[in-house]
Amino acid sequence: PLEGLVDMYYKSVGRNATLILGLTPDPDGLIPKPDAERLKAFGNEIARRFKDPVGVTSGKGRELTINLNGEKMVNTMVLQERIEHGERVRQYTLQAKVDGRWQEIFSGQSVGHKCIREFKPVTASRLRIVFEYTQEPEISNFSLYFIQ
Repeated sequence: PLEGLVDMYYKSVGRNATLILGLTPDPDGLIPKPDAERLKAFGNEIARRFKDPVGVTSGKGRELTINLNGEKMVNTMVLQERIEHGERVRQYTLQAKVDGRWQEIFSGQSVGHKCIREFKPVTASRLRIVFEYTQEPEISNFSLYFIQ
């Protein structure tokens, strides 16, 4: 099912791993039509979910902040390190500014190429991510989404 494929994507690509689907071509060397149609739907669903970020930034340092220009609802984060010089982030904490105060949303370990985290929807004006690291992290993508 489509939701199963999306779950596999989050648990592989979204956790800094490779998604291996294990498709087998038919005797003509083609992917069977039902499989191709399911893969097309899968690709479309991933594109739909991640096409319109609520906010996005990148940079170096101990923390990065996204100003949402008003109160907005978010429930998903994508975080990516520039890993050319190695994975530097050891731990991170996502915080949201709600009613003028910073509140912790969740903490995690390791980012690598890509980290996707879903969380309970929060309405906030700003979100920031704070890092613990071995060397100053280089973040190529810190983006927030509201996925329905």
